[in-house]
Amino acid sequence: MIQSRRFKGLTVGVITALALSSSAFAAEKGDKSKKKEKTVADLIKDKTEYEGFLDFYQDPKTGSLMLVIEESQLNKPFIYHTHTVNGVLDAGHFKGAFRTNRLLEFRKSFDKIEIVSKTPRYILDENNAISRSEGTNISEAILVAASIEAHDKEKGQFVIKADPVLLSESLEKVSPYPRPPIPGQPPRPSFKVGNLSKSKTKYDSIRSYPQNTDVVVEYVFDNKAPMVRGSQAVSDPRTVTVQLQHSFIQLPENDYQPRRDDPRVGYFTQQFDDLSSNSWAPYRDVINRWNLVKKDPDAELSEPVEPIVWWIENTTPVEWRDVIKEAGEAWNIAFEKAGFKNALQVKVQPDDAEWDAGDIRYNVLRWTASPRPPFGGYGPSLPNPLTGEIIAADIMLEYSYFRNRWLYTSLFSDGASSEQMMPDMPVDLYCSAGHQLHDSMLAGLALSDVNDLSLDMKHKLVEQAMSRLILHEIGHTLGLNHNMKASQLFNATDVHDASKTQGIVTGSVMDYPSANIAPPGMTQGDYYDTKPGPYDLWVIEYGYSPALADADAEEKRLQTILSRSTEAALAFGNDAEDMRSPGRHIDPRVMIGDMSNEAVKYAQGRFELIRDAFSKVKENTAKDGNNYQQLLIASNFLIREWGTQAGVVSRYVGGVYTDRAYVGQEGATQPFRPVDAELQKEAVKTLNDYLFAPDVMAAAEPVYAYLQPQRRGFNGFGQNEDPKIHDMVLNNQRRVMAHLLHKDVLKRITDTALYGNEYSLNEYLSDLTSGIFEADLNGEVNTYRQNLQNDYVKKLIMISGASKPSPYDYLSQAAAQYQLKAIDKMIKYNKGEGATRVHREYLHSQIDKAFSGS
Repeated sequence: MIQSRRFKGLTVGVITALALSSSAFAAEKGDKSKKKEKTVADLIKDKTEYEGFLDFYQDPKTGSLMLVIEESQLNKPFIYHTHTVNGVLDAGHFKGAFRTNRLLEFRKSFDKIEIVSKTPRYILDENNAISRSEGTNISEAILVAASIEAHDKEKGQFVIKADPVLLSESLEKVSPYPRPPIPGQPPRPSFKVGNLSKSKTKYDSIRSYPQNTDVVVEYVFDNKAPMVRGSQAVSDPRTVTVQLQHSFIQLPENDYQPRRDDPRVGYFTQQFDDLSSNSWAPYRDVINRWNLVKKDPDAELSEPVEPIVWWIENTTPVEWRDVIKEAGEAWNIAFEKAGFKNALQVKVQPDDAEWDAGDIRYNVLRWTASPRPPFGGYGPSLPNPLTGEIIAADIMLEYSYFRNRWLYTSLFSDGASSEQMMPDMPVDLYCSAGHQLHDSMLAGLALSDVNDLSLDMKHKLVEQAMSRLILHEIGHTLGLNHNMKASQLFNATDVHDASKTQGIVTGSVMDYPSANIAPPGMTQGDYYDTKPGPYDLWVIEYGYSPALADADAEEKRLQTILSRSTEAALAFGNDAEDMRSPGRHIDPRVMIGDMSNEAVKYAQGRFELIRDAFSKVKENTAKDGNNYQQLLIASNFLIREWGTQAGVVSRYVGGVYTDRAYVGQEGATQPFRPVDAELQKEAVKTLNDYLFAPDVMAAAEPVYAYLQPQRRGFNGFGQNEDPKIHDMVLNNQRRVMAHLLHKDVLKRITDTALYGNEYSLNEYLSDLTSGIFEADLNGEVNTYRQNLQNDYVKKLIMISGASKPSPYDYLSQAAAQYQLKAIDKMIKYNKGEGATRVHREYLHSQIDKAFSGS
C-alpha cells in the first residue's frame, strides 16, 4: 500500500510536471508561431516603394514585387491596358502596339485575392424586374487567384506576391496564338517562340502615378530546337524577347456624357446590348471620343478646358517637324465646326524631357525604323470601356515609308501577290493606310517622271503624303474609323484642278486613295489631302459638339446633323463594307486605291499613264555607274498600280450602291441600287482593253531584261533572279478574275435583276468571253493570252459543275456551261497553226473531258 501510494504520488507528480512542461512548450511554440506571421509592414520593409494608383514594393536584391491592395479597391472595376514597348513581328509584336483593353476587379475570396475580368457589354434596365437576372449565362474570367501573404485589418490592406501575376501570362497572353490552317493549303511550319523562361523574364521598369500604374516586363521565351529560323530581326531563334507594358488605370471620375453611335457616321464604338429592351435594334452603342468641355459654355467658339495635346517625339527628324505640326493642327478646322478653338495642340518633346514616350499620360507621335515595318502609320487609342471616353492615344510612324526603301521580300515581277508581300500581321486589327500610301507614293514618283515634273513637285508629293498620313492617324485617335467611300468627291477631271480641290481631293482623310497623278496632257494638281475634308468636319461636329441639357432637344439637334448624310460630300463606308478582297461586300465606291466619282474613267487615264511611264522609266532610272535597283523598284510599283486600278474597275461589275439614310430622310434613295448597266459594261470593256487584251503590258516589255535586283552576298541562294513575267501578268489577271467570277458576284447579278439590274448574267459572261477570246480568234494567240484563256476555261469548268460538284448556284452553273460550249464552238473549226493550234487543241480536250466525265 505504501509502495502503491508512493507510485501514485510519483505518477501524479510526473504527470503534473509533464503537463506543465507541455503547456510551457505549447506556449513557447505558440509564441514562435506568432513571431513567424509576417505583417504588411514586415513584407514591405526595406523594399523600393512605387506608390500611386496601385502600390508596388520591389526587393532591391531579387527584383521580386509585392502588391498592396486597399480594401477600398476591392470589387471596384479599373481599366487594364497592355501595349508592346518593343518586340519582333515573328513573335506577333511590334513597338507601340496596343493590345488588351478590358475591365478588371480585385475580389477577396477566403484567403485569396482574385483578379477577375468582366464584360460590360450586356445591360439591363434597373427599373425592370428582369434586371435581377443580371449576369445570367455570362462568363467572367478569374485570371488570378493569389494567396494573401498578410492582412492589416486596421489599415485595411492586403499583400500578395506580384511575380506570379506579372512574370507570367496570367493577365495577358504574350506569346502568339497559333495560326489557323488556311483552307485548301497544306500546313506549313511557322516560327515558334517556345516556352516562357522563368529565370530570364524580369521587370524592366515600374512607374506609379495617382491615377495609373505602369509595369514594363521583359518576357523571354526559349525554344531549344526551333524548326524555323525566323527573320533576320531575330538574333537567335532559340530565344526571343518581348517588352510589354501592363497599365492599371483608374476609371475617370467626371461628368463625361457618352454620345450614341449612328450608322451614318464612322466612329469606333463601345457596343452594348440592352437585354431588357423591346426595340427592333436593342443597341446602346456609344462612340469613342475625348472629353472636350468649353471654357465658356455660352460662347459660340471657345477653347476647351483641357485641349488634346500631341507631342512630336524627339526622335523625329527635325526637317519633318513643321510638316507634322501643321498637319496635326489642321484638325482644328474641324473642331471649329464643333464649337472649339485650339482644341488640338502639337508640341515637340524636349530633348531633356524626363518623361518617356511610352507614358500613357502623354499622347506622342512616335517614330520607329523597323527591319520589317508592320505599318506606315498606326494610331490606336485607349477608351473607357464603360463610356467610350478616350483616355490616351499614341501614333506610331515608320521611318522607312518616307525613304526609298524596298519593303517587300518578294517582287511583283516575280509573280508574287500583294497578299504575299504584306507583313505577317492581322490586317483587320491594324490600319494599313501607311502601306497603301507608301506604295501609292512610290508609284506616284515613278509616274511623275512621265509628266517631267520638277524636283520641287516631287518634294511636294512626299510632303503631301506625310501630311495625309498624319491627318489619317490622328483621325483614328480622335475616334474615327476608315471612310473608304470618301474618294467620290470630284469627277475624274476636276480632281486634277488645284483651284477646285484646294488641298482636298477626297471627302475624308480617312480613305485609302491612290496618289492623284495627272494623266498625260493634264496639269498636275494636288496629290493628296492636306487638310480635313467635308466629311471630317461633319463627323467631328456630330461627335464633339457640346450637348444640350434637355434630352429631347439634344436628340433633335443630333438628328439635324445626321440628316445631312445624303449629301455627296459626306458619303461614308468603312472596313466592314469595303471591297478590297474578291467577292467581299457590294458597293464599288467603298474601295481602296480608287479616286473620283468616275473611278472607271479615272482608272483608264491611269492605265494610259502607266503605259507612258514604262516608255520612260528605264531612261530615267538606269544611269551610268549605277545598278538596276531603282529601275526594278519603279517598275514593280508601276506593275502594282496597274493591278490596283484593274481591281478598282472590277468592283463595278455586279456592284450595288448602298444608302444608309433613314426612312423619310431628305435625299434618301432605296437602300440598295444596282450599278447602271452601261457602267458595268464599261467596266468589263475597260478590263478587256487593259487587262485581258493581247497587248497587255506590251509597254513594259523593253524593261523586262533589265529587272535585276542588287546582289547581296548569298541572299538569293535557291531563288532564281530572272523576272517571272508570265506569272506577274497572270497573277494580276487572276486576282481580278477571282472577283469577276466569284460565286457571290454571279449570284448577285441574278438577284439584283429583281430590283433594277439590267445587265444579265448571260450578257455579262458573253462580254467577258468575247474580250478574252475574240481579239485573236483569227490570228496567233500569244503566251499571255494562252495562260489567260486556259485559266478562264478552267474556272468556267469549276463553276459549271461539269467535272465535279460546284458550290455555285444553278443559274451560274448553267451560264458557265453555256460559255464553255460557245468557246468550244469558237475554236473547234479555227485551230490555227503551231503553238496556237496546240493551245486550242488543249482547250478543246479540257472542255470535252469535263463534259464527257472521262
